[in-house]
Amino acid sequence: MIRGVLFDMDGVIADTLHYHYLAWQHMFEKHGGSISKETVLLHEGRKSSEILPILIQESGVRIPEGMQNQFIEDKRTFYRKIARISHYPKSFEVVKTLKRRGFKVGLVTASALKNMQYVLSPEQQALFDLILTGDEIDRSKPDPEPYLTAAKRLGLRPVECIVIENAPLGIEAAKAAGMYCIAIETTLAPGHLHSADDTLKNIEELIHVPFLSAHY
Repeated sequence: MIRGVLFDMDGVIADTLHYHYLAWQHMFEKHGGSISKETVLLHEGRKSSEILPILIQESGVRIPEGMQNQFIEDKRTFYRKIARISHYPKSFEVVKTLKRRGFKVGLVTASALKNMQYVLSPEQQALFDLILTGDEIDRSKPDPEPYLTAAKRLGLRPVECIVIENAPLGIEAAKAAGMYCIAIETTLAPGHLHSADDTLKNIEELIHVPFLSAHY
């Protein structure tokens, strides 16, 4: 029986990934390189320290290891400067509905704590029974650690959780954790989401999923 729903943030609750791409692109352009938006989207779910080497290889830019932490912090600062935060329609209404139906609701994001706090107001954060950010884990998606940690903190077994994702690495993490996964077609074409148990056009459709209709 499903007792908990675990949401990814970027691309599921918040329409932010375009700005993450722009921030990464800005940083690499400063060093004479360029990256593709698709690479950023396909690797969404990794911590910045894990996606940076991938982007370095793609761009051809050399960022000395001793400069990489500052590179990431500068990227995050620029992201918060340019991002115009919007949330997918009805996303918080869906969260509230699931809570009224008796489900525990968690937010599991690879974003740093400061970025999460920039994206979600204190009132929006308070809607979740748990928020787990990238700062709190050792291994990010596609490793199952984020979702297993969230389930444990909520007092739930993995089989009692359903994960809402939008990217391949998040789906992989959910499946590796032994959880049912529904993918939302917000940032990538359905072909990239084939490993999910189900796919939906938007987050609003969640309230019509039969096994989320009520929790007894």
